[in-house]
Amino acid sequence: MTGKAAKLRNGYTTGSAAAAAAVAAFTRSSAPVALILPKGKTLDIPVARLWENGAAVIKDGGDDPDVTTGCEICVELMPFDGEADSSDYIEYSGDLELIIRAGKGVGRVTRPGLAVPVGKSAINPVPRRMLAENLSAVGCCGRQLLTISVPGGVAVAEKTMNPTLGIVGGISILGQTGIVRPYSNAAYAATITLQLRSCVASGMDTAAVVTGSRSAEAVKRDFLFLAEEAVIPIADFIHVAVVSAKKAGLNRLIVGCMPGKLFKYACGEKNTHAHKSKMNLLKLREWGLELPGIGLEKMDTMGELAEAVDAETFRRILELTYTKANECLQQWGGKTAIELVLYDNSGKREI
Repeated sequence: MTGKAAKLRNGYTTGSAAAAAAVAAFTRSSAPVALILPKGKTLDIPVARLWENGAAVIKDGGDDPDVTTGCEICVELMPFDGEADSSDYIEYSGDLELIIRAGKGVGRVTRPGLAVPVGKSAINPVPRRMLAENLSAVGCCGRQLLTISVPGGVAVAEKTMNPTLGIVGGISILGQTGIVRPYSNAAYAATITLQLRSCVASGMDTAAVVTGSRSAEAVKRDFLFLAEEAVIPIADFIHVAVVSAKKAGLNRLIVGCMPGKLFKYACGEKNTHAHKSKMNLLKLREWGLELPGIGLEKMDTMGELAEAVDAETFRRILELTYTKANECLQQWGGKTAIELVLYDNSGKREI
C-alpha cells in the first residue's frame, strides 16, 4: 500500500457535549464554547439552542460510527439549596459546589464493576470534572444544581452496550479525553499498518501499540526509550496491529492493555469492539478455573468479576488470562517478539 490513509474527522464525547452545554447555560451565549479538555487544550463546540436556565449541544462523533451522534445533550443549571439525591454527584472547583444530576435519557448503574458505583447515574468521573472545571473557569460559583438529560436517550441506549453492562434508563455520559477519535473502519486499520511500517523504515526495532489514552500514558512512562511516534493507538484492531508488525519486520512489539481487552485477546478475538465481540467469561472454566459459586454466565465485564471474587482469586484469573492472551498474540506475531503489558484502570502495571 502506498500513499497516506484518508484523514478521519474527530468528534467530541457526550461528556464534552454536556460540559459545553453547561457553559452555554451559565453564560447565556449561543456562541461556540471554547471547552477546556482534560489535557488543557481547548475545543470549540457549537451550541444548538438556549432556553431559560438551559442549553443544548448536539453530540458529534466525527467519522466514528457512534450511535450517540446526533443526540441532543441538554443541561439545566440553577442555584440550589436543597439536598442532593443518592444518585447525584458533588464536584468542587474553585468557589463552585456542583450537584450533578441525571435527567431523562441518562442511564443509572445497576451492576458493579464499572467506573461509577451501583445506584449512581451513568456520568463518568472525567466528564464530571470537566463540568465543574469549565463552569468555574467562566465564573460560575456557589452551590449549583446541574441536570443532564438526553431526549430519546432511552431508545438510543438500546443500541449500545448499556443494557448488557447493567446501565438502565438511558445513555452514559462518557469520555476520557473529551475527543472521539474514529477507529471502527478500514481507514483507521490502514493507518495502523502505515505507522508500523514507518517505524521500521525509520530504523526502529521496537514499537508499542495501545488501546487508549490511559494505556498510552502508562506505556510511555514505563518504556522511556520509545519515540512518540512509536506508541501507536490501535483501539480494537489488535489482529491488524500484530500482523502488520510481523509483516513490517518489527523485532519487538509491546502491547499495552487493560483486563477487558486482555480477556478478549485470550479468546482470540481479532476485533475487540464491544459490538464485534462479547465477553464470555465462561471461557475461564474451559481454561481450568472452576470458580464455584461465581455466576460467570451473568457477568459481562472483568470489573464485575473483580467485584465478585477476592483479590488473590482475581490475580489468578489475570495471570491465566495473560498466559492465554500472550500465546494467541505470539502466534499471530510470528518472528516478532510480543511483550504484553497489563495495566489496571489507574495505569498501574499489573503484569
